[in-house]
Amino acid sequence: MEELLGVHVPPPRESFEIREVHVSSALRRDPLPGIDYSFNPYVGCYHGCTFCFVPRLLQIDRSAWGASVVVKRNAATVLAKELRRLPRGLVAISTATDPYQFVEGKYRITRHALEVLLRAQWPVSVLSRAPLMIRDLDLFTQFSEIEVGMSVPTLDDAARALLEPWAPPIDARLRCLRALADAGLTTFVGFAPAYPPTGGWNPGRIAEVFAEAGVKKMFTRSLDARWGVAEAMAKRLDESDLAVDLARIGDLETIAPFVSRLAEECRARGIDFRNAFELRMADSNQGFGSSPKALGSR
Repeated sequence: MEELLGVHVPPPRESFEIREVHVSSALRRDPLPGIDYSFNPYVGCYHGCTFCFVPRLLQIDRSAWGASVVVKRNAATVLAKELRRLPRGLVAISTATDPYQFVEGKYRITRHALEVLLRAQWPVSVLSRAPLMIRDLDLFTQFSEIEVGMSVPTLDDAARALLEPWAPPIDARLRCLRALADAGLTTFVGFAPAYPPTGGWNPGRIAEVFAEAGVKKMFTRSLDARWGVAEAMAKRLDESDLAVDLARIGDLETIAPFVSRLAEECRARGIDFRNAFELRMADSNQGFGSSPKALGSR
């Protein structure tokens, strides 16, 4: 894969499978606050993050998550038809996949969808973990209503490598945010699910780095440990030096005070910080984080 922002992204795993399909719908009414529709150009995600909630939504085996992706070849064409008949609203790209995972470099489904949305002058919110999104800067800057963001739930890349091993490094995401902000765009960070502080990072240092990257907004949420997340994380953390600390990702007694302090530090630097912990389902953390020492000793 080509080098992006000075960072080489590992080539696809040999076992990774890509399948192409044609779809009959492109937009989905989205239940998330402030979002009217979601557009997901792919099904599945190469990044295969250990904590991803999408396998639960799709009702698929978590062990298969990250092993394949389905490409919606005609999604932009279908989108254009839907925009002519649906009420105008904010479109989130994406909520159940990464719109700039490596297959986007070839298929350009996300870019074609942005071109359609731009012609229709619909508002857009874009979220990714991949710095490939900087490729579409020329389109972003033409929108009258747009915000662009990166998922950056930790600044400790060693922690990222354990739980998001196939996602781009943290430094690449921060440089992408800075480039987007320098272009005059409103940028945001999805600090979700919030990692516990590791690697010497504290709320003040984290907030300062995001401020220096030009971030204007942040949101967070806690871990949803259902559907095999706890077991998948325990396997990844086994024998890691960070096991005890990262096991606390599902412990609200650790995460909630940390996030509250981070919110204060961010707001002090002019970053609009939204804490979505209160939206967490009551049972979403059961089975993980309540006994970090036991997990860390595995």
